[in-house]
Amino acid sequence: MKTLISKYWLVLMALVSVTLFTACSSDDDAVTPVFPQVQTIAGEAGEVKEFTFEANESWSLSSNQIWCKISKVEAQNENQEEAKAAVKPGFVLNGAAGKQTIQITITDDDASKDLSVAQLNLKMGGQEVTIAEIQRSAEGYDLKVYDATGEDITETGITVGYNVYNKFTVKSNYRFAVTNTPAWVDLEGGFLVGTPNKDAVGGVSFKENQGVSAKYAIAKDGNYTITFTSEDGKAAVTIPVIYNGMTTSTMDVTYPTSSQWAVWNVSLDGKVFTQNGSSLNGGDTNDFTFYNFVPFTLKTLGDAYQLVVFEKKEDGLFEDTSGAVKLKGEKGDVKLTIDALSSGSREFLVYALPQGVYADFENGLDEMLENDFTSVKSDYDRYFLMDVVQKKANSSADDQSAAPTILKMNYLPVECKKDKSMYGSIISEAFGYNGDEIYVAQSEVGSSLTVNPNIKDWDPTTMMETGYLTAMDSNGNDVNAEPSMDANNNWVFFVNVPAATPIFMVFKDNGTPVKVLVVESPGEGMSKKHTSIRKIRK
Repeated sequence: MKTLISKYWLVLMALVSVTLFTACSSDDDAVTPVFPQVQTIAGEAGEVKEFTFEANESWSLSSNQIWCKISKVEAQNENQEEAKAAVKPGFVLNGAAGKQTIQITITDDDASKDLSVAQLNLKMGGQEVTIAEIQRSAEGYDLKVYDATGEDITETGITVGYNVYNKFTVKSNYRFAVTNTPAWVDLEGGFLVGTPNKDAVGGVSFKENQGVSAKYAIAKDGNYTITFTSEDGKAAVTIPVIYNGMTTSTMDVTYPTSSQWAVWNVSLDGKVFTQNGSSLNGGDTNDFTFYNFVPFTLKTLGDAYQLVVFEKKEDGLFEDTSGAVKLKGEKGDVKLTIDALSSGSREFLVYALPQGVYADFENGLDEMLENDFTSVKSDYDRYFLMDVVQKKANSSADDQSAAPTILKMNYLPVECKKDKSMYGSIISEAFGYNGDEIYVAQSEVGSSLTVNPNIKDWDPTTMMETGYLTAMDSNGNDVNAEPSMDANNNWVFFVNVPAATPIFMVFKDNGTPVKVLVVESPGEGMSKKHTSIRKIRK
């Protein structure tokens, strides 16, 4: 008997141990549920709305009102619409982790003369959270939206234009106003109101610098909507907004200098790029020097572009097939490089074409050229990057006169001009430098700059005692300039632009100033500059 009891307890303890181990293992492997942000979806009885959410584990979604039914369509692509029509809406859905698109059917059950509200509650990992609020307009309220061709887009959505306002028409039997738009959607005129039974025409265009990029399309499952609300608060309708991206022929180029058409020269080894661009008033010229590459920012649909290079020869322009010119980078932030040339010289005309434009050529790149094959048609000027001549330079890298290379956020080029007219006297008095190597750039307060002084054979590690740099703001306070080396073993300095601008970066060779960079804030007026100069003098 004792033996039997002992065996029983051994089995029981073993089972308990397995249970505890399993429970611990289950806890260790548990996934913390991540719930989406709450969305507001509004419509009228008879409408079918959609919204999308991400679930990181198995889930259950439920509706708390009889008039709000939900369904999930599994089919994709060409069978999608048929599958949506065949699915039967209900009040509870279950699914596995992943991206979910949910249909919401708003019925006239339990009709009301006021705005009705339902919640969609999502359960994951033992937690339940409301992820959508569904608003049904009061009985008898009706609003529909149509595109420029007269097609009903109330459910499919309004398409936002790029550099143009796409028009739409609202037909309603009540007074309404647009009460909510996504930050990236520019509503023409800033507002839209309508009166009963009278068409109201609006327009929408893409607004830059609002957290999304114009280069990429935004589909309906992005969950962006425009809300139309009745004056009495009894009706609301949310209309999806979608964006097809930039037009296929658009290419916006940010150049490293303001002289887009000035010829560049590159050394035979491909490491030193220089440009001499005359100022608009015909006065002094400004020299720009870049080492190893020239940076550009290209903005086009989906970052899809094609590099096109023509070599300029005595008998005309010819497509370059050597691959000597290259563009490297991601998401439009690119670096143009040119392979080394052993001797002689060559000249390239460089373009970046949107992929859509390039794909339209039926007879090759000759379609870009005039009939005499000596020049490119002006239609392609908007895709031009540079005219560059590669040859042996008189002074090349031995020339000590080179503008500092400045990048904002380590990828956006900042123009830097040689100019001693404004700051020559203060630099002479405050820092003891009387030369011509004074360069001026502009950047916003708080911006992060990477500065390469471009001084040949300059090594700060050999000047720790004698001094290699003084950085000071307009109040005479030191500015932190953190030294580092870039991928090409050039000395660079990381600087955050302080409020007290301009700042002065005085580069030294064993304590002797050899080059000065002045960084102003954009739009800085003469009076502020003079005030700052007096502070430095003190």
